[in-house]
Amino acid sequence: MAAPAVAAPAASASTASTSPATVRHAGDRGGWHVKNAWDASDTGAPRPGHNGIVCNWVVSDGGVKTRGEVCFEPNGDKFWVKDTMADGMTIDMRALYGGNTQTVFECRDSLGSAAGWTVCEFSREMREGRQINFIAIAWKGNTPKYKSQTATAQN
Repeated sequence: MAAPAVAAPAASASTASTSPATVRHAGDRGGWHVKNAWDASDTGAPRPGHNGIVCNWVVSDGGVKTRGEVCFEPNGDKFWVKDTMADGMTIDMRALYGGNTQTVFECRDSLGSAAGWTVCEFSREMREGRQINFIAIAWKGNTPKYKSQTATAQN
């Protein structure tokens, strides 16, 4: 997957809204869909391989430090995001349909590692039966510091 261009998050960790609002930039289902993750209080936290859940990790230092984890749950088109280090970085998820660079889904977790699992739901925006390719990005301010490999799932 050619990952979407990495642009700085629109809001800093201290000013980002925690509401699940969506920003749409084009068409009914096309364009860039951005949501701020909300605190899931670790209820229903994803388990890789359970009910088709696929997870991905963003790591640093040669794979020694796990900065964050992102999981896709096809039932409900949810992206679960977890910041795993209290290091001042934020974790962001970006996803594309397989073979389509015109529709981007983004889930921003600016709640920090103390929040545990956070979630963004795209059930109104995602089409069913599509391949989803997604990455996790660790941001330091407005700079992307680390990026995961691409993970592939089916919704």
